[in-house]
Amino acid sequence: MTDSLQSIFKTNSGLDIKELYTPEDISGFDCDMDLGVPGGFPFTRGPYEGMYRTRVWTRRFQVGFGSPQDSNQRIKYLMNNGANGFVITIDLPTSYGFDCDDPISRGEVGVTGVAISTLEDMEALYEGSAPDSVSYALSIRPPVSSVTLAMLAVVAKRRNIAFKDVIGTQQNDPFYQMSGGLLQTIRQFFPLEGTLRLCLDNIQFISENFPRLNWMVTNGYNLRETGIDAIQDGAFSLGHAFDIYRMAKDRGLDVNLFPRKASFFLSSSIDFFEEIAKFRAMRRLYAKTMRDKFGATNPECWRMRFSVQSAGNSLTTQQPQINVVRSGIEAMAAVFGGAQSIHLCSYDEGHGLPTEESSRMALRTQQIIAYESGVTKTIDPLAGSYYVESLTNQMEAAISAKIAEVDALGGMAKAIQDGWLEQEINKARLQNQRVLDNGEKTLVGVNRFKIDPAEETPIKIHKLKADEWGERRGEYLRNYRKERDAGKWAQAMEQIDRAWKAGDNMVPVLMNALENKVTMGECHEAMRQAQNWSFR
Repeated sequence: MTDSLQSIFKTNSGLDIKELYTPEDISGFDCDMDLGVPGGFPFTRGPYEGMYRTRVWTRRFQVGFGSPQDSNQRIKYLMNNGANGFVITIDLPTSYGFDCDDPISRGEVGVTGVAISTLEDMEALYEGSAPDSVSYALSIRPPVSSVTLAMLAVVAKRRNIAFKDVIGTQQNDPFYQMSGGLLQTIRQFFPLEGTLRLCLDNIQFISENFPRLNWMVTNGYNLRETGIDAIQDGAFSLGHAFDIYRMAKDRGLDVNLFPRKASFFLSSSIDFFEEIAKFRAMRRLYAKTMRDKFGATNPECWRMRFSVQSAGNSLTTQQPQINVVRSGIEAMAAVFGGAQSIHLCSYDEGHGLPTEESSRMALRTQQIIAYESGVTKTIDPLAGSYYVESLTNQMEAAISAKIAEVDALGGMAKAIQDGWLEQEINKARLQNQRVLDNGEKTLVGVNRFKIDPAEETPIKIHKLKADEWGERRGEYLRNYRKERDAGKWAQAMEQIDRAWKAGDNMVPVLMNALENKVTMGECHEAMRQAQNWSFR
């Protein structure tokens, strides 16, 4: 292979890149209509008027392992170093609605995230902080997100914090993992119709009670991690959101209310300018669709807001320290794209959960961008660039065409269930591997600029204590059940069954259950039984 920088001049999603861009490339471009002003329709230049001159993005970090007490200690460490927002990842048993002492949980307790089984577990996560002062984004999905939302509400209630003051994000994507084994597993443990119902219950409860709490309509990040490109990322994320909005409207929810605090969780990958153009194009498409197709008249419901995580699938296990550079570039793309919250992957995530050292490095990277680089001194500094505006227009057209293709299939939910999305993902994976194998795409340290494995600098690995965590949590739950009022517990379980069959919003019912010591797993079992659903 020659030392040429690039042999194919295309973006990673296949859009042609010209050698030079001139005013002709944006001829017909209407600055007033297509750009507008920050905080105004169509929001190309950013969702808020002042952007980072007014408020720097939330510097969010992934936290979650072992018990809530273990994770709380990591949260305090990062807060002391300047972090002001956290993505709380959940272990596999919790993700599927099982308690730590369920036989199905064996060997997985606290491994891929924090274990949450009780209301008191959620209280422990907030020890030393409060739901009105520290922003937690729970990396979760329905049906589990209905229980965690109820937990959050009760924690606020116990601390005399008004619901209107609670901040953070509740992920609420019923197709959190839109493909593969995880999607099948979710559907195995809980019926899809029930999951969609709880998704809408959450939307209604949040929009009516928590004016500052975001609910995450689409987890585009996990979808992008499957290998799809930026165009597919934009189209599938928006298409899925619009599908959920249609369901919410059909339930009778107000389109001028419920989208106001909807948010997206998106990936910022390594193709710098394409990612910037993607974010700007998605905001513009969202605004046009909400106003012109959904008929929303509230400008707050035209505003697309999103948090961003640097791409995990761009990281390498080879020469892992250089992942600091990759994540830094991806963070800069998110900043130029106008993200409200940014989470950088740590350089060691290809090897395991981040250590304190690697988490601090990721935080310092964001702080250098925010406070030293100067990129926050003006809003949308790339606006008017012939290349950026041309690429934004191309991305908008390509994403719009892909959304139309999805709509022709009956919407994103149907495309997922029919297996169409899985086919698209598999094609993308094969293409990604092909361009790496034949050298069309360079991955530093993998197919070019490699070193002998013996030269690799050793890195610290976060140590897992799965057996210890499982034993500790099992003993905790056994004692928890012994000490609760059996009569009140039984009444709460019966109320879950009645409310489900009556079609009530389940969040207030789950709040009552949690206050009467019903565990996460028991809440889900009661809802499964109400639907005559069994997986065992």
